[in-house]
Amino acid sequence: MRQTPTERREKCNPTLIGIFVGVVSPLSSLIWGIRQRSLKLALFPYLFVFVAGYIILSLAGETQFKPEFKIPLQLVAGYYSFDLAKKMKGEALKNKNKRFDAEILKD
Repeated sequence: MRQTPTERREKCNPTLIGIFVGVVSPLSSLIWGIRQRSLKLALFPYLFVFVAGYIILSLAGETQFKPEFKIPLQLVAGYYSFDLAKKMKGEALKNKNKRFDAEILKD
């Protein structure tokens, strides 16, 4: 049976999302963003690293992205993804409880 994006938000692991985005690649946030139907989760972490990296490269006059800039930016993107996924999961669980309570009162 297929899960809805709301069910995926309820069952997601925000820590895993944050670790993948922060350690593996900010582009991996695109996977969870698409599955959970969240434009913020899909694009913001990647765009943050891309734009901040571009600004740092242009100000430093460098042509390659050094690890001392790349790693902290990725970790910040990972934390942002973790925080966003945690909030979305909390909202999905809260809405699920409201629906469940409404069904009980209805019967």
